[in-house]
Order: sequence, then C-alpha cells, then structure tokens
Amino acid sequence: MPDPPFRTVSSRIVFKNRWIRLVQDDVEAVDDGHRFEYTYLSVADAVMVVAVTPDRRIPIIRQYRYPSKGYNFELPGGGTGGRDPVEAARDELLEETGYRAGRLEKVGDFVTYCGLADEVCHVVLATELEAGPQRLEKTERIELRLTSYPELQAMIQAGEFRDGMGLAALHAARERLEAALTD
Repeated sequence: MPDPPFRTVSSRIVFKNRWIRLVQDDVEAVDDGHRFEYTYLSVADAVMVVAVTPDRRIPIIRQYRYPSKGYNFELPGGGTGGRDPVEAARDELLEETGYRAGRLEKVGDFVTYCGLADEVCHVVLATELEAGPQRLEKTERIELRLTSYPELQAMIQAGEFRDGMGLAALHAARERLEAALTD
C-alpha cells in the first residue's frame, strides 16, 4: 500500500461531548506542500448486532432519532465505549431487545462515513438467543419487532428500513446470517 499523500501538521479539538469530538487538522500535501484544513468527527467505535432467534426471526428495533426527526427501523447496536466489540454487542442486544445471546461472532467491520468520520462499526452475529425484558437507558424509547428475513428484505426494498449502518451491517453479515437461518 502506498504512503499517505497527506500529513497532519497540527490538530485541535473544536468541540467535544461524551459521544463525539469535532477535530480540525492543518494538513499538508506530501507532493507539493499545499496546506488546507480538514474537519471531521472523531467517534468511538460502534457495534451493530445481526441476531437470529431460535424460530429464525431477526430482531430489529424502531426508535425516534432526533437528527432525522423521525422513527427509524434499525439493528440493535451502539457505541463500544472502548470495550471489546463482542462484549459491547452482548450488552447492546440485551439492553435494546431483551435477548441474551448464547453465541456471538464478529463477522466484519466497516468505516461508517470515510469522508466525514473516523468511526469503525463492528458487525456481530448473535445466535442461540433467549428472550427477556428490555433494559433501556432513560434516553431510549425503543420498540422491538421480530421479522423474517424475507420480510426484512421487503422492508428494505420499500424504504421502511433505511438506516445506513444497519444496511451495511446486514450486507457484511449476509453470508453468516443466511447460514444461521438455515442451520
């Protein structure tokens, strides 16, 4: 792989809270010395959980998202908080759906938005699920929905399930998900 074409001259945090940092870097092109500013979000790693119940249904969640000003269907997930992605997946699945996973397997990862953020999302397949009560945080209002794989695909085609991280996670997990649905 070739060396990066740019180098960071200086970096500063413009804004931060417990979830994100807005970083502004002074960058220099290696080949001609041209300098410019690059501003991006620095976000801790995330995890998305693709889960399969014993009766071959996929738990998805529906929640209101303030930035998009609407309800969205999504996969269970959240920030890793610096934890191992598989452990974070176990906790997020239990919290948001009430399901306890007997088996968890990391099946991939992806960069959520290459030109805007440094966040990496880890995709975990959860099987051997056991149902229980949700353990929502005070800031969450989440409805659980169980779907068949064909129903979920129809929701995607109809534009009902359109969360980008969820779509990417389903794609990353597709082969292992389809195998889990036929085991």
